[in-house]
Amino acid sequence: MLPSVTVLVPNYRHARYLPERLDSILAQTVVPNEVLLLDDCSPDDSLSILTAYAAERPTWRVVANEQNSGSPFAQWNKGVGLAAFDYVWIAESDDAADPLLLETLLQTAQAHPSAVLVYAQTLLMDENSRTLHSFQQNYDYLFGARAARWKESYFARGVDELREYFLLHNVVPNASGALIRRDAYLAAGGANPWYRLNGDWAFYTRLLEHGDIAFVPAPLNRFRVHAQTQRQAANASGAVYEELLTLADDLVARHSPPRAIQKKAYRNFAAWWAHSLYRQEWTGPNGSKNWRVNLRLLLRFARIHPLVLLHIPYEGAVRLAVFALECVHLKKPLRRLLHRWFPRVFFDPTP
Repeated sequence: MLPSVTVLVPNYRHARYLPERLDSILAQTVVPNEVLLLDDCSPDDSLSILTAYAAERPTWRVVANEQNSGSPFAQWNKGVGLAAFDYVWIAESDDAADPLLLETLLQTAQAHPSAVLVYAQTLLMDENSRTLHSFQQNYDYLFGARAARWKESYFARGVDELREYFLLHNVVPNASGALIRRDAYLAAGGANPWYRLNGDWAFYTRLLEHGDIAFVPAPLNRFRVHAQTQRQAANASGAVYEELLTLADDLVARHSPPRAIQKKAYRNFAAWWAHSLYRQEWTGPNGSKNWRVNLRLLLRFARIHPLVLLHIPYEGAVRLAVFALECVHLKKPLRRLLHRWFPRVFFDPTP
């Protein structure tokens, strides 16, 4: 018999995507023990859609907030606190899943009882549910030759995963593709609502102190990329990079990853921040606050990686060149060509 599982669907303003999400839960080859539909005071038709689905299914229940919590991770914590079964699947409301996802993850969890986190390969899709590419392409770009590990199933000690991989990037691209042991979630203290974007990443760095991790290479999760995601909103400010530094400093202090990995991670963060400067919002009511945030980041990154001072004007020159290429409709063809020639340097997110 497979372990018992609660499915959590934390939702805010995703009425457009809810039918596909909920239908993909109904299509699972294993019927979950319960499904908790968490609405965070959505201003759209989300609540009526959730209520209609729950009305026909006795193991489904709607839990609606009367006031917006301000954090998806607060909703995670609320849902796990209400969950009654051994494992939780946090099925984000704008994503979808292959019918075999839940069965495959539960079987893997059963085979590895010390695993507190089990996840599958992810496919990215756009707002119209069109497949973009596998996250394996991201692993290849981020980890180089070491990315071959995601082409096969693996099982690893949680603390080893933290020391070797999690400082460089969140290796679990999307919570919708993961199964979490509930008792370990609670033992880790839950997700920190202070984080706007990286709360999942920060949470996993605590969760894996309480057990191990397993991966399934089958692409069973579908992660939607669109303009209404929390990521899009967070990228308008430098605050997300303060989150990254807080997360990284904590991980380094608790687990002492190899120095080479530490150096590479902080260099990467500095480069990502320099690139972000040209897409952040500098006007409006939060403009002055954003200036102060980025000044703090400049001082920190200049100590960590002095070459970031050259990276900033370089990124500006690249943005001007990209704008010129867009004007003559050469941006996409050139990006694909560069990605084909130099896949580890030029990442092409298009299919």
